[in-house]
Amino acid sequence: MIRPSDVDLLSQWMSGDFSNLDQAMENPPFFAHIKVAIRSFYHPTFPELGRWLYLEQAYSYALEKPYRTAVFHLYFNDDHIVLDNYKLIDAPNFIGAARHPEKLRNLTYNGVEKLPGCSIKVELTAKGTFIGKIEPGKKCIVFRDGKESYLQNEFEISETRYTSLDRGLDPKTDRRIWGSIAGPFEFVKVTGYPLVN
Repeated sequence: MIRPSDVDLLSQWMSGDFSNLDQAMENPPFFAHIKVAIRSFYHPTFPELGRWLYLEQAYSYALEKPYRTAVFHLYFNDDHIVLDNYKLIDAPNFIGAARHPEKLRNLTYNGVEKLPGCSIKVELTAKGTFIGKIEPGKKCIVFRDGKESYLQNEFEISETRYTSLDRGLDPKTDRRIWGSIAGPFEFVKVTGYPLVN
């Protein structure tokens, strides 16, 4: 059963630098070498409930040009953890902040926007890992290459490993428009980052 204190445990497991190098080397036609960096942060303008994390995801050869940035808000709700997804209004100003956290000092609550329909319900598994799935329905809308899609997202995380599957599906046909065709990314934690209070 999940407890309020598990918000801190999940945030700690998520905080760090992750790489799927092994997966990319084993199956290069389907998996590029991706790095994910997630850093906790605090600014007094953000609600104090729960934890706030900043994410960057990039190809290993272009860390200075992440193709994904996001802000997560994790908090306990009833019998599970909620992970709300936010986008940065001025994302270019914060590129590199996951590995250079001093940049996050200027990130205020007015600088993020909650993405409707994109909250994730996180639960604890019998083996002691956390799994998360996006809320049901086709409400998390993503535009990529000029096409509208809805996000299908799920992840599992332990102290040292993080698997993630993101796909964009056509709202009318439910066919995949973008995302992995060979299964989830399998990341290994390379470096852990401390939580910020």
